[in-house]
Amino acid sequence: MESPGRLPPLGMLRVFESAARLGSFGAAARELSVTHSAVSHQIRALEELLGFPLFLRAGRGVQLTPLGQELSVQVNEALCGIGSALARVRQRANPLRLTVTTMPSFAARWLGPRIGRFIEQEPDIELNIVSTAGVLDFVRDGVDVAIRFGFGDYADQQAELLMRDEMLVVASPALVREKGITRAADLQSCPLLRSDGEFWRAWFQRVGLDWPEPQGGLFFNDSALVLQAALDGRGVALSRRSLCQQDLDSGKLVQLFPETLPNGRAYWFVTPEGVPLTPLARRFRDWIFCEAGNCPPVADAPVIDDLGLERCVH
Repeated sequence: MESPGRLPPLGMLRVFESAARLGSFGAAARELSVTHSAVSHQIRALEELLGFPLFLRAGRGVQLTPLGQELSVQVNEALCGIGSALARVRQRANPLRLTVTTMPSFAARWLGPRIGRFIEQEPDIELNIVSTAGVLDFVRDGVDVAIRFGFGDYADQQAELLMRDEMLVVASPALVREKGITRAADLQSCPLLRSDGEFWRAWFQRVGLDWPEPQGGLFFNDSALVLQAALDGRGVALSRRSLCQQDLDSGKLVQLFPETLPNGRAYWFVTPEGVPLTPLARRFRDWIFCEAGNCPPVADAPVIDDLGLERCVH
């Protein structure tokens, strides 16, 4: 077996590969869950170690030098090879272990109530569900499958559309009776619950109300917490159907108005590009796509993105 010789620290190469592939120090920082300055420091240290520049810095942007471009191709191939090898070895070491990462809201309110059916189907497996708002790295964090909510544009990853979603206005029956809500304009006297990335203004426009985005009141960084506050009668929530349908079915929440707002984002089944699914991961994929197929369909209407702008979805 040939010696690789003296190499820079693997962490430096990982940072360089990410920045080169994404063409941005900021994007690399987000992918690796580190700060922009940490990426800059690692790149600068690698350049000093090698003795030549890897990037040309122009204003806020960066561009690979010819030598940086040549090195980036080789480093990408090497790290992808390591990732594939680790995935194969990990699978052989424990073929009945599956690690799935997803957002806390989806884990708590959609996946959690259903996952028992998969466990009944696969009683011998070890299923590890990692709920996090951050994006985990498949190789570094030992993740087999990710369920993500976004636009499906995940670099160097295979993304299959799992299901679309829509926004609707919900509240507890007690709050509806207390506030006497019968029309959209009645929301002016109601506490409106808000969460990060989900905005009321687009729904207001949908029903013909020229209202600005609400300010003040309760604001959460997780959609599941918004729904819990609605269940507790703390206010009216603009919720994703995927998260609130079970409470609507049980009568714990009611949909106040028929108007819904199709979401520009959707749920995606994400795996590393070029890495075949393990038998267990494939069975999980088949199961979760079947579950998603049993969800209520999204209304056929223009999709509104997070800025309140209509956009086509294909």
